[in-house]
Amino acid sequence: MAEKPLYSGGEGVLLALFFPLGRRMEQGTPVKPADSFELIQFLWSNRRTILTITAFGAVAGIIAAFVITPTYKSEVIMFPAVTNSASRALLSENATGRDDILALGDDGDSEQLIQVLNSDKIKERATEKFDLYTVYEIDPESKHKNTELQDTFEDHITFVRTKFSSVRIQVLDTDPVRAAAIANFITAEVDTVWKEMVHERADKGVLIVQNKLAELEKEMQIMTDSMGVLRELGVQDYHSQTERFNEYLGAAILKGDKRAIQELEDRFKVLARYGGPYITLQDQLNQDAKRVNVLRSKLEQAQVDLESDLPHKFVVSAAKPADRKHAPVRSLVVLGSALSAFLLSLLLIVVQQTIPKLRNTHGR
Repeated sequence: MAEKPLYSGGEGVLLALFFPLGRRMEQGTPVKPADSFELIQFLWSNRRTILTITAFGAVAGIIAAFVITPTYKSEVIMFPAVTNSASRALLSENATGRDDILALGDDGDSEQLIQVLNSDKIKERATEKFDLYTVYEIDPESKHKNTELQDTFEDHITFVRTKFSSVRIQVLDTDPVRAAAIANFITAEVDTVWKEMVHERADKGVLIVQNKLAELEKEMQIMTDSMGVLRELGVQDYHSQTERFNEYLGAAILKGDKRAIQELEDRFKVLARYGGPYITLQDQLNQDAKRVNVLRSKLEQAQVDLESDLPHKFVVSAAKPADRKHAPVRSLVVLGSALSAFLLSLLLIVVQQTIPKLRNTHGR
C-alpha cells in the first residue's frame, strides 16, 4: 500500500513557501524534485485570485503613497569645543592643550554636548518657539501631553554622535523650512543653555571670592592701623632700627656720651616692648598681601567666565530647507503593499483549500 503524503495540495505549497527544506526533513516530509513544479501549477491555477488581490494591494499602495504626508529632513553637523573656561584658556599661564579655545573636543565632549541637547530646557524652548503641540497634533489639555510630546519629539528630532566625534542634529518635519529652522534654533540654544548653567555656578563663585577678598582686606586694614599705632610709639622698622641703634650705642659708649647712651637705651626698651607685635603684624601683612593678589586673580578669572560669550561648539554645516522629501519613498510603499497583498492571497487560497479537508477529516 502506497504511503500517503503528509501534506498535499495547498498545504504542500504553503509548506514549500514558508518552511526551509531542513525543517521539512526534520518533520519527516519528503523533499521531492516535483515540489517546484507543483508550486508553479498551484500559482498558475490560482493566478486570477492572486493577480486580483495583488493588484488591489498595489492600488492601495499607490493611494497610500500619495495620501501620506511627506516629511523633509534637515540636519546640522557640529563639533564640541574642548574648553569651557574662557579665563583658563586666555588668562591662565599654566594652560594646557585642553585649554586651547580652537581645539575640537573628543568623544567625552560629544557626549556632554548630547546631554545638553537632550535637556528639558531645549525641548521646552523649541516647543514654545514652534508651537510643537499644534505641529504634532497633541492636545495640550491631555493628561498625557508631556509623554506624547516626548515620544513625538524623539521620533522627529534626534541627536547622534558620529564616528568622527562630531554631533549630528536631524529634524524631520512636514515643512522643510520649519525643519531647518528647528535644527538651527536648537543649535543656537546650546550656547544659551550652557551659559545659563555656567552662570549659575560662576555667580556663586564670584560672590564667594568677593566676600573672602573683602574679609581679608578688612583684616589687613585693621593690622595696618595697628602698625600705625606702633609707628607712633617709635617702632618704624624693627630690623633696620635695631641695627642703627646698635651702631649709635657703640659710638656713644666709645665717646662716653652718657646722655646719648641713656636715650638709646630708652629707645631699645620701646623696641623690646613693641618689636615682637610689629614683626608679627608685618609678616602677617606680607602673607595676606600674597593671598589678596591670588584672590584678585581668581576674581578676575571668575568675572571673565561670568561675562564670557565664548561658543561651546563649532558648527560645520548649518541646516537648510530640503528640496526633496525624505519620506515616504513611493516606490517602496507600492512594492511593499503589492508584496504583502501577494503573500496574503497565497495564505487565503491555502486556508480556503485546507478548511474543507479539515472538516471532512473531523467529520469522519
